[in-house]
Amino acid sequence: MVENFIDKLLITSINHMKNDSWEWPSTWDLEKKYRFLNHCMKYAENNEFYEQCAIIRDVEQKLKEQTREMGSNSAQ
Repeated sequence: MVENFIDKLLITSINHMKNDSWEWPSTWDLEKKYRFLNHCMKYAENNEFYEQCAIIRDVEQKLKEQTREMGSNSAQ
């Protein structure tokens, strides 16, 4: 079987998102982060990478929580 390096790269990158040491690129705004997650989710779903889909959902939920917290802090 031929190894698909794109699949391996995506799986490794998404698996790394489980770690606390993982960070978004500093130049990415909220829209770019969500767009990246959506593209990753579509690719993972199409290729049946279900464990990675769960990780992406967790990262997206965490991002939503952080966004809500930032919104509530700026309102104070």
